[in-house]
Amino acid sequence: MANQQTDITIVGAGMVGAAAALSLERGGFNITLIEANATPQWSKQEYGLRVSAISAASEQLLEDVGVWPTIQNRRVSAYETMHVWDASGSGRLDFDAADSGRASLGHIVENNLINASLIEEIRNKSNINFVTGSRLSGLTWLHDAILIKLDNGKEIRSTLVVAADGGNSQVRSLCGIEVSGHDYRQTGIVTRVRTSVAHENAAWQRFLPTGPLAFLPLADGSCSIVWSADQEFAATLLEMDDEEFSRQLAEAFEYRLGDIEMLSPRAGFPLQLVNANRYSTERVVLLGDAAHRVHPLAGQGVNLGFQDVIDLSSVLLEATQNDRSLADPLYLRKYARERRADASLMLAGMDGIQRTFGSKRQAVCRSRNLVMDLINQSSGLKQFFVNRALGKKSAINS
Repeated sequence: MANQQTDITIVGAGMVGAAAALSLERGGFNITLIEANATPQWSKQEYGLRVSAISAASEQLLEDVGVWPTIQNRRVSAYETMHVWDASGSGRLDFDAADSGRASLGHIVENNLINASLIEEIRNKSNINFVTGSRLSGLTWLHDAILIKLDNGKEIRSTLVVAADGGNSQVRSLCGIEVSGHDYRQTGIVTRVRTSVAHENAAWQRFLPTGPLAFLPLADGSCSIVWSADQEFAATLLEMDDEEFSRQLAEAFEYRLGDIEMLSPRAGFPLQLVNANRYSTERVVLLGDAAHRVHPLAGQGVNLGFQDVIDLSSVLLEATQNDRSLADPLYLRKYARERRADASLMLAGMDGIQRTFGSKRQAVCRSRNLVMDLINQSSGLKQFFVNRALGKKSAINS
């Protein structure tokens, strides 16, 4: 006999899973949120190494679930411009929020700050049962629910299960949903630095033959670094002492922001493209990294996940307003179809950019520089890319 009955069980309380819990709770649903690991902590004294470029659409979601004011009051950095250039040619792209009549293109926020703020809000919600320190041990499909078994012996009977348990999703595996994609054979190196030239609230990215290097502005004037490099070169960079790494970093960035001082340790994570072959199955939907993983070159990973949350909340509200079950296959397929189409387009675009800039062929180099210059000179094309970065699914002229 199940210990508990709930409308929706979300497995995984990372940024996307936690945002989903709050968004769905606002829809009047009874939520159980399960997290196996310790909840994230945020420190006023120390910056988290992993950051995200939060789009306008993601910001609105965080506002809607009640955490954006908390995040703003703690630490965010708006970026007003973005500068991208090719190390193997003269191509460049420059984006300015003012051209779109906006104050900023987005905000750089530490992942653990977002996650901790979401968890704090979750703990204030009586309709969310937050289960921590327990792992999923099995799923059993019943005729009108899924029975979720935890490793502490407890069982939860749930109308719908949401998989938000990351790239190695256990829920996805238990559902037999396969994935497609490939390993980039690259490592993303993250660290925090101070530059002798001010970042001017700009996001900077240089495409190197070994992978893209980004400098992202932080509120105290420092920068968060995301350096995507081929595995062998990345291993060398991670082993260097701070002085040598600082020199290599400044040279790789053409000293665009001057000399560099290290402010934190370095960490590395593997880069992969992953796309689930299905985003839903019977009484189960996938969100965030459980559904898709994208190259970090445009900082769109968490924004894709937050868009999953927005669309799932909309679809489930539509189902209930039409007196249909939360797990009605018609509505779950609608969510899966729309999200997989949008995410697949983003994954293909980021993959194409990564492959194009990773090519050392002269013809490819000339072509990509021509395209960059063409985009840079076209206000319509630039607006299209700005709209995508803001989270809008709009056409070029919108």
